[in-house]
Amino acid sequence: MEPGERVVFHELPVRGARLAAYIFSLGLFELWRRRTHFIVTDRRLIAVRGVVSRDRQIIPLDLVERVTVREGGRSGAVDVATIGGALGTQRFGPLGRDQANRLADAVQPGRRG
Repeated sequence: MEPGERVVFHELPVRGARLAAYIFSLGLFELWRRRTHFIVTDRRLIAVRGVVSRDRQIIPLDLVERVTVREGGRSGAVDVATIGGALGTQRFGPLGRDQANRLADAVQPGRRG
């Protein structure tokens, strides 16, 4: 976090977002779920993933052009398109439907306070 940066949204994926992954991994998917964080600050959108190595996906909010919520069954994801395709379109998920909508509201251009 940068000095003066404020967290607006911070959640882990809900368990039901990837129920099949729990079943096929005999519960080991929980390790991955607990190490996955979706964070929105007043400046950036951040996803941190990984059990052994950490992968960070960061988009400055001033580059966000469009936010789209994708829903399927119990889960959802958020697609974030950047201005002029600077960083392309990035997908953030898996999330529960409500989580995906809250993340989109926190990132949506013009809705940030």
